[in-house]
Amino acid sequence: MVRFPTSITLRQLHYFLAAAECLHFTKAAERLSVTQPTLSHQIAQLEAQLGSLLFDRIGKQVRLTEPGRLLRDYANRAVRELEAGRLALSELGGMIRGDLRIGVIQSFSRTLLPSILGGFITAYPGIHLNIRELTGLEIEHGLAAGSLDLGIAFAPTTLDGTEVEPILEERLFLVVGRAHEFAARKRVKLFELDKKSMVLLSRDFLTRRLIDKYLDQVGAKPNVICETNSLEVMLGAIAESSVSTIISEHGLRIAPNRYRAIPLYEPTPVRTSALLWPKASFRSASARTFGQMMRDRFLSSGLP
Repeated sequence: MVRFPTSITLRQLHYFLAAAECLHFTKAAERLSVTQPTLSHQIAQLEAQLGSLLFDRIGKQVRLTEPGRLLRDYANRAVRELEAGRLALSELGGMIRGDLRIGVIQSFSRTLLPSILGGFITAYPGIHLNIRELTGLEIEHGLAAGSLDLGIAFAPTTLDGTEVEPILEERLFLVVGRAHEFAARKRVKLFELDKKSMVLLSRDFLTRRLIDKYLDQVGAKPNVICETNSLEVMLGAIAESSVSTIISEHGLRIAPNRYRAIPLYEPTPVRTSALLWPKASFRSASARTFGQMMRDRFLSSGLP
């Protein structure tokens, strides 16, 4: 029978949750900036206190046991509630001091976020910012686990516990080199990309999955000769060649003049950027203020 002693510490819960998420003790220890023996000792101590094994260790594989899965759910809620209490207490100090943890997707962190950060840091120098560049799904998991206060990513999202607040809708453009067959066109129908050679983001990115969805709608199947996670690689591949790519509206700001950006239509592909919040969780003053600065910047102008 599982026993729940009163001597469980918050540190033990953090160590357990990291191991439960990674299912790899060495990776979990690296995430926590502790040694693997330290993490293993804390979890072994927790298992002894509970009187039940939390992990099955088969060779190098680690799996949660049934008691481990049960504890994970309660531990997540406990850690979130404690973090909410800490944030609520910090509100008493206003915006003079505190911490703000934000997860942001790559394209946003490089093009749209810097101007917001500068204004926030100037206005609230006492707030310690921790900005992490993550994938959309990693941001959602961070919000659910309480390790992030706010996320900036694309909609739609994956997890039910994520609240989505759209702030920016932008079109996706076909981008070609000056020697491309479409270079002189004013616009291109999506179905015209059928069988055309293209370089696109990898399918790990929501933008790529969104592009595929639009192409599927019109029955277009381009010849994707290269997949990458780098905008620079995409632009380099199309220079002076017959291949093309698709880039978002704000991504065009870093495209040199030797490329041509051409509107796509029938239908016009768009993507939506959003603030991501954890549902039913306390929102700190710093998170609310940062969110309002994002709204003021993008909702008022429509585009960056």
